[in-house]
Amino acid sequence: MDTPDNFYAVLGVPIDADSETLKRAYRQLARRYHPDVAGPAGAIQMKRINRAYDVLSDPEKRLNYDTILGGVIDFRKGGLSRPRQRPHKFDLADDLEFSGLSIFSTKGPLQTGPVLRTSLGVISSLSSLPAPAGFCIAVGTLDGKGLLWHTESSAAQKHFTADPALTVESLRALRFSAQGKLLAGWGRLGLHIWNVKDGRLLRSYPLVQRAVSAYYSLDIALIDTPPGEQEIIMALPLLPEDPLGPRALGVRATDIVRHSIGAPPEMLSKPLVCAEEELEKRQFWAIRLRALAQDARTLLTLSCAHVPGEADEMAVARRWDLTARTRIGGKARPQITSSLVIGRCAEYTPPYAVTPNATTLALVYSGRKVRLYDTLSGTYSEVPGGTMGGSAKLALSPDAQWLAVAREDSEVNEGVVDLWSTEQGQIVQKLYHPWQISALHFSEKHLIVALTDGTIQVWQ
Repeated sequence: MDTPDNFYAVLGVPIDADSETLKRAYRQLARRYHPDVAGPAGAIQMKRINRAYDVLSDPEKRLNYDTILGGVIDFRKGGLSRPRQRPHKFDLADDLEFSGLSIFSTKGPLQTGPVLRTSLGVISSLSSLPAPAGFCIAVGTLDGKGLLWHTESSAAQKHFTADPALTVESLRALRFSAQGKLLAGWGRLGLHIWNVKDGRLLRSYPLVQRAVSAYYSLDIALIDTPPGEQEIIMALPLLPEDPLGPRALGVRATDIVRHSIGAPPEMLSKPLVCAEEELEKRQFWAIRLRALAQDARTLLTLSCAHVPGEADEMAVARRWDLTARTRIGGKARPQITSSLVIGRCAEYTPPYAVTPNATTLALVYSGRKVRLYDTLSGTYSEVPGGTMGGSAKLALSPDAQWLAVAREDSEVNEGVVDLWSTEQGQIVQKLYHPWQISALHFSEKHLIVALTDGTIQVWQ
């Protein structure tokens, strides 16, 4: 097992160093090892410096570190021994210059924006919506709790939580309605709808019967206008009409169901069925990803399937027009508008990212690259993202011009986000953070990053 860093040694300060000493030491080291000065070789040392300062500059974190990890307890004096820190005079210009160093970046299009340090624990999902003078950011956690934060006011925070009657699980995905009045969140076992104004839980749906394989195998679109006609549109694994039928059928088709907020929870519309293949056929087909466009007119699916003429299971990306109707009678019947066989299924793995209009799909290819498919034109581009482990994160800007990649495959890349220009096929900026990345989200040209210590950083 690796020996934990001695944070005092990393900064080169004594264990009784006060805040001014810590600040001076950190500034000197940060200027020495900043990537713009030291180049890529300074990245690892800069991350160690950031983490050390993040802990030692926070009294609560420092006390915990000293007691549990640092071991600097003097029992002869009855407990922890450290001189009381002296208050320092606040210098606005000095502190503003210094504050930008703990989370930093190379030169590029994004600058550090609002930051919120929370006690939520590990953040598992993010979503956001433009609001007057800033953004409304929704944060979901591993224990089913959440927070609504208006970036223009750190005091304007509202908490929300999943239905306690359902099995407590992480909120792995969040979606705002277009007007920002409703918020949906879900994992594998339950789906929840909240009122954004006060964080009140409006609806919860158990998903156990749907045999959900992963949070990205379902999606939600929320319609909040006109007033009084708020509606939820859900893309869920097929629920066979025969309750005794094989649950495996759920991965071969999608149910599009609607529900009005004012109606009883059990009152769902008759489902529109998007069947990838005829259900009675024995040919293998398994839907991995379902993504609804924000206007609920298009469904994007990513599947693994046996395709005629291919020995291996192939990955298939399809676009569905959910507004299509039959020629006779005008009944709603979803139609496939494009179907792309994109390669061997084994070569594609999560994480996935999809633009809000469900046009561009990003996914990991061969474990080391990220491919971006334009599902309208059938073309793709590729960036050499590097080794992608199970904890990697992807985020696409709504116009698909930028791709954010957090690899987390080594100490070198832990806490680092690579910002790619998809048109140029190259990294345009590196964003450095003192802790691991737990979630990423793009809103317009703003990138929101959640760290495992509960910090939320906006890059703008």
